[in-house]
Amino acid sequence: MLRWISRRTAAVEGDEGVGLLLVIGTATVVTMLMIVLTTMATRALSSSSTHVAFEGAVAAAESGIDEGLARAQKTYDTYGTDSYSYPSSTQPCGSYTTINWTTSAAPNGTAAPGSLSSSAGLAIERAWAKSWLQTLAASGCRIAGPKGEFTFFKPVGHQTVYGMGWAPSYSSGKMRYLKAEYLFTPYAPSNAILTQGGLDLSSSTVVTTAPPNDTSLASVHTNGNLTNNQGNPTVYGPVSQSGSGSLISDPNFHSNTGGTVTTSAVQGVPFVSALEVWGRNHANSQTLATSWYDLCPDGSVRTPTATTTAPCDAAASDDPYATGGSPTQIAAAGGSYRGWTHGTVNGVSTWYAGSALKGSGYSGVYYISGGAAGDNASNAGQPVPNLTVIASSTSTSCPKTGGNINWSQTDAAAPGLQGTFLLADQDLLVTHNVSFGSDINNTPVSGFFIAGDQIDMETSSNGVYGAIVAADQCNPSGSLVDTNEVKNPSIYYDPNVAAPFVDIVNTTLWLEFAG
Repeated sequence: MLRWISRRTAAVEGDEGVGLLLVIGTATVVTMLMIVLTTMATRALSSSSTHVAFEGAVAAAESGIDEGLARAQKTYDTYGTDSYSYPSSTQPCGSYTTINWTTSAAPNGTAAPGSLSSSAGLAIERAWAKSWLQTLAASGCRIAGPKGEFTFFKPVGHQTVYGMGWAPSYSSGKMRYLKAEYLFTPYAPSNAILTQGGLDLSSSTVVTTAPPNDTSLASVHTNGNLTNNQGNPTVYGPVSQSGSGSLISDPNFHSNTGGTVTTSAVQGVPFVSALEVWGRNHANSQTLATSWYDLCPDGSVRTPTATTTAPCDAAASDDPYATGGSPTQIAAAGGSYRGWTHGTVNGVSTWYAGSALKGSGYSGVYYISGGAAGDNASNAGQPVPNLTVIASSTSTSCPKTGGNINWSQTDAAAPGLQGTFLLADQDLLVTHNVSFGSDINNTPVSGFFIAGDQIDMETSSNGVYGAIVAADQCNPSGSLVDTNEVKNPSIYYDPNVAAPFVDIVNTTLWLEFAG
């Protein structure tokens, strides 16, 4: 027994050395694996950080592009011209006040791309843009965004915005730069009636197309909810809403299954600015069928020309009225001009269309600057041959002052400004017996009815030809119209009517530069 115990003890003592070796070997392998895994994790983290910075730089550069495009759109909305540039005399960057596509060589000596032939290629433009962007950034013209820092510029004479971004920051991060080419395209109506806010469609309203167009094109859409407070309106095209309210049904909604309104995506509604329309059209012979008249807050009437810089510009040397010493003055007490008289209501300049406007057929584009338009005429006489009425507010910021049109009785055979009958910066109210446009031998004569805020059309005469748009930009309490309503009129939709304004800016090329 003692010998057996002795042998087992010796065997155990020999195993101790083997066990020690196994422990040391296992520890070594685990340590090596930990080192490898740690290295891999570190490299992955570094790669991930680099990737995040790389993508962040693109996002920051895109912020610069978006900033430039938004400012270009704002300038167009305000002045009606594609005249935005940055840097500029009013928004300098250090000592730089302009970058011209044709004449401004880059700080590194690269020639302006516009000064070269089209065969110069993208490489020249890339080097030119990179040099300018880096110079503007070094001059401190950088904006901090959620993804990093960025700078941008919009050259004079070229519809392109260039942006450069750094992430996580300018001083320590990745850099990428982009270009975006853009253009403004005319707004084309896709609905007979389009409203940003809710719409009540009621009574004996009929929405169809002007011949020879397919009646199924006469659609109605609201980005809010559609209601029907009374009656049975008839619509031959699809009727839809984007709001979450209940879906009404009407057997006279001919393109809707079971007559039930459908839910669809929000549709884009153009920004409404009377000043934009003035800027683009007041002296444009291609869009005018008659003379343009500015009806001014001081009771004067002015006829702008191509070089007049603003509505009712009293100092313009080219103004035919200003040359004579003073514009045509309209006395508040009884004086009139082409059927219009002037007054003030609650401090707001107001111009009234009298019976002579229709009775004498005084065609014109009548632009009420910073005021409201009213119609207190009789319905006697033939429609005005060419008539457009535009009411501008003093500002498109909410709440607006001026910019209302309250119209009744006076008809128009055709618009004075191509594609536009009535345009109000604020509210548009159309009542009583009026008609606009016609259809002669399958040739529609049509125009837009546009409200920057709300529209209320309640007329039951021969109907209106064109399209209706309400942008619902503001809705203050106590305004002329508090909700969009179309009640009783016959709307003859013309899908080919030309809009007086443009849609939002459209990007035609979005390109990242390399190198």
